[in-house]
Amino acid sequence: MKKLLFIMIAVFAFAIDWSGKINWAMGFNTAQNLAAKENKLIMVDISLSHCPPCQYLATKVYTDDKIAGYINKNFISVFYLADQDNLPLIIQNYFTGFTPTILFVKPNGELYFRMIGARPPQTFLKILQEVNQNYKAGK
Repeated sequence: MKKLLFIMIAVFAFAIDWSGKINWAMGFNTAQNLAAKENKLIMVDISLSHCPPCQYLATKVYTDDKIAGYINKNFISVFYLADQDNLPLIIQNYFTGFTPTILFVKPNGELYFRMIGARPPQTFLKILQEVNQNYKAGK
């Protein structure tokens, strides 16, 4: 009994809330439909369960109110754990195997921008703003 309790405590202590404060779409097809309706880029986060930079994004970046607010307002977001989820074929084509990978995909499925690796919150926000502004400007 004590061993089971210890295991349960250990699991909860190391569990990661991958969502942060982001409103993740339930799959790429849903994200694609919403992005087409709202003329937004799809932000696809591909992470691994035991990837420290991925965990950093989840716990330090996606929990930041400014970043979460900006993402939720300007992108349709979808999240995958590459070691647990089946990546849609279109996403597999853009994924290089390095994590975290953040893909910005047009509603038609075309890759717009790819970022590999985590960034500190302020740097991440600047990249988000630049990608969004360039997309809206037709660049």
